Amino acid sequence: MWIHFSKSSFGIYGGGLKEPFRYFGRIISDKFKKENIELPFEEIEIQLALFSPKAKKDETYTEWYKKLPYYYRGKKMTRVILPVEKQKDNLEDVFLFINKAFEIITSKKKKDDNYSSDKLKSTLLQLEEELKIVDLWELDSRYENLLRQEIIEKNRQERIIREQTDSEKKRLIYDLRLYNAIPNTEERYFFPYNSQICEIVYDELRKKKFRLPDYTHILINVSDTFENALHNATRIYNWQGFGVAVYKDYKDFPKKTETEKRRIVFDLIKQGLNDIAEVDKLDKKTLNKVLEEVEKLTFA
Repeated sequence: MWIHFSKSSFGIYGGGLKEPFRYFGRIISDKFKKENIELPFEEIEIQLALFSPKAKKDETYTEWYKKLPYYYRGKKMTRVILPVEKQKDNLEDVFLFINKAFEIITSKKKKDDNYSSDKLKSTLLQLEEELKIVDLWELDSRYENLLRQEIIEKNRQERIIREQTDSEKKRLIYDLRLYNAIPNTEERYFFPYNSQICEIVYDELRKKKFRLPDYTHILINVSDTFENALHNATRIYNWQGFGVAVYKDYKDFPKKTETEKRRIVFDLIKQGLNDIAEVDKLDKKTLNKVLEEVEKLTFA
């Protein structure tokens, strides 16, 4: 079961839990699993709607806020939106909202829901007591690493499945982009060369009717290690296909000449395209022909 604290649906007015409470949804889920509490949802979303001073002139928001708390239950998920006057930064206040959210959920319990409201309540109280004697910052760091490794392993397994599958290539390529996933660097680290070269390569692949299996957009994630690149290669939408590229000497990039920067970015795009072509059994002959043509055009 996935429990998460999300940003208010009114955008800037609200937010989830911050450090060291940002993984409390997963911590609660793990506790419920340990205590064999099985709720009839795959997902529980708890929104904390923070009433910002900026919202006072927003009549629509003010009226919406006055009607809180809000509860919604679908077939596979349930959502609770709670009013919050200020950001919570201590364990006691955070659990006040956690308990309030689950009080609302259990109050809407249906006759055929096979769980004990009393056991759920006592489990939350027990968890709060346990967390009082825990280093919350260390716990936050531990869960950050745990979830990171889970994402990497999930993406790794998806690559293995892709390698073992030879799907029909029937989708014409629609976009090509290179994204920077290098830690502690800005998103536009490789700009404008990433956009310029991707556009040229894409245009040539499109002319050659380069086709893909079940996605239309190739996204290349570049990072300093394979694992870091893989961590960011999570497929959220069906139209996404990921290739990864590794750039270990990235700290030297700003010192390079413009020609050297262009060459580095081209090589990263080439690396990422060959990666996805290898995994998904794409037309490498056409791909490499296009890359050779673009290389001659770009570095003539």
